[in-house]
Amino acid sequence: PTRRSSDLSLASAAAADPEKAPQPAPPVSQAPPAVPPGSTQTPPAASNAESPGSRTVDSVWTSYRHRWQSTATYSASFSQSIEIDGIGGDVDSAGSFYFARPDRMLFDYTEGQEQRVVGDGEWIWVYQPDLEQVYKVDYATAFGSGGLVALLGNRDDLSERYQLSLLDSSGDVVRLRLTPMAEVGELIELVMSADSFDLESVVMTDPAGSVTRVEFSDIRRNLTLEDALFAFSPPEGIDVITAMPDGG
Repeated sequence: PTRRSSDLSLASAAAADPEKAPQPAPPVSQAPPAVPPGSTQTPPAASNAESPGSRTVDSVWTSYRHRWQSTATYSASFSQSIEIDGIGGDVDSAGSFYFARPDRMLFDYTEGQEQRVVGDGEWIWVYQPDLEQVYKVDYATAFGSGGLVALLGNRDDLSERYQLSLLDSSGDVVRLRLTPMAEVGELIELVMSADSFDLESVVMTDPAGSVTRVEFSDIRRNLTLEDALFAFSPPEGIDVITAMPDGG
């Protein structure tokens, strides 16, 4: 099976296989993610007092980490585009994304190829109804080199494994680049709101040259998310393909 080195590439498992890649979908409009009944939303963060011209890479990274340390849950609409080296053209999709600290997540794809990517804290399940199969991948294999869950959950300080570069902080957004110190790893570019340091988009380039772009909108923090949202049981008759830590 094709090796997937991050949760963003894993979230489009079929797209990583040229024989199963769906045709690129046209741009789609996005609806806000469903809000569980009785949920409350934390008010937007106050504007950052630091002036754009005085920001440094260290101050931006510190502000980002502080923001996410106070984020228990995160939900948003997303649009995703994957450029896979050797296929030609982009594979586009969209849906809703949910995250709960420290490392549970759900990508619910509603545009493009139908699939659900569920992270229950131990396993990542990539369910593809049209193929009647689900990939089951342990967290160490899926997120060993970082990825979106590591970024949101602050599972460790990524600055110890990436060289940080401040690309832009002059406007309404802050752009940060994370270059892996190891020979193998994704090059990551983050776009954050200059006021709140909420994550607005991620671009990840893997060692094979594939580029995954994810943009978030309708961002909501600290809603009450039910545990059932991050649970998955394979439907009867579905093939379960387990990826072992050695890639087998």
